Amino acid sequence: MAVMGMTENKARQRKIISHLVSENLSLSKRKELQKELNRLMKENTEEKQKTYWSKTFDRVVRNKNWEEITLNEFIELRHAGLSGYAIADHFGISRAVVFNYTRNNRTEYYRLFDMREYQKNKEMWSDK
Repeated sequence: MAVMGMTENKARQRKIISHLVSENLSLSKRKELQKELNRLMKENTEEKQKTYWSKTFDRVVRNKNWEEITLNEFIELRHAGLSGYAIADHFGISRAVVFNYTRNNRTEYYRLFDMREYQKNKEMWSDK
């Protein structure tokens, strides 16, 4: 979804909200609009997440391949809230490769990695 799509998404969300606050709306129509609103909000959040991840990768590792990144760069990606799956997907590798990387560098990794920082940034995208 490009910027135009996000703008249209937000406009539709506002329109739905204005209908939802109307008192003369049937329960079935209200439920239908609420489902659509939830779907639009989820799509918007997912698109923002993809943009954030893309900008984070561009800022931290630029055009490097998996084999070229340093442990500090890897930890910076993790501190930004990126999961092992997102990192693996970006580099076109399996999650096992990412897991093995952390395991092979565990002493230094766990000395530098701050789980609270990771959780704080990961929660930005959580619906919970």
